[in-house]
Amino acid sequence: MTKIDIDFIGNEIADLTAYFEETGNVVAAWRVFALSRQHNRPIPDSVMLEVDRFATGIGAVAERAMQSSPDTPLYFTPEKLGALWRGDGGQNPADVLRRDWRDMKIGHEVWRRVESGEKVSAAIEAVADGSPRRNTEIVRKAWQKFRRDG
Repeated sequence: MTKIDIDFIGNEIADLTAYFEETGNVVAAWRVFALSRQHNRPIPDSVMLEVDRFATGIGAVAERAMQSSPDTPLYFTPEKLGALWRGDGGQNPADVLRRDWRDMKIGHEVWRRVESGEKVSAAIEAVADGSPRRNTEIVRKAWQKFRRDG
């Protein structure tokens, strides 16, 4: 039997790194960082810049805490942490990644069916009716996005 050497971890790191570089979605960068560390892979420079950005922000809070008067409260609120976490994105990066990743998988499934000979409309309906069941409009939009973005 022929051994197929597919680097799933390397592919996920590469895909998420490209996604992070295109969108600035910090959750993707942190997933790359975690995968790279867990699997002893090099961490892409763009991801290290994000890790450094976040660490610098947390470090600045620690410095303020160490240098402020013991009698003066210092508040590092969940809102401030969220703003630091999101960077310039301003949205919920985890949910954005979830939706984008879902759309990519849906688009790929439609593409796979079209490449196998199904008409686009039939492929969209089949994916919508599959498991999990989805709204046809969501599948159609995911397919359009997949075709546009590749």
